[in-house]
Amino acid sequence: MVVDTLMKAFLTACGGGLLTLIIVAIKWFVKKIGADNLTMKAVIHDSYFRQARYLLAKDEITEEEYENHDYLYKAYHVQGLNGTGDRLHDEIERKPVIVNGDINANKLP
Repeated sequence: MVVDTLMKAFLTACGGGLLTLIIVAIKWFVKKIGADNLTMKAVIHDSYFRQARYLLAKDEITEEEYENHDYLYKAYHVQGLNGTGDRLHDEIERKPVIVNGDINANKLP
């Protein structure tokens, strides 16, 4: 009887400790995901604005630059970042695009 009670007490203590460990691990994981998300937003924001400033300073852009810009814009936009990026995207969309070295090409389809 005493052994049975001690065994139940031991198992209860172990279960409580395991549950506490699981809760602490989940909280750490959620905090880590939040930090990773914030880091990703910062990197996308920096990359997007750095490239946008570079492209806006040019008279025309290459097809590769346009495609890279569009790719960065989609990543930027899906993160729900501010509308300044949308305005910059619209300005870059109006730039002439050099397609396969053809300076007379106006836009990508």
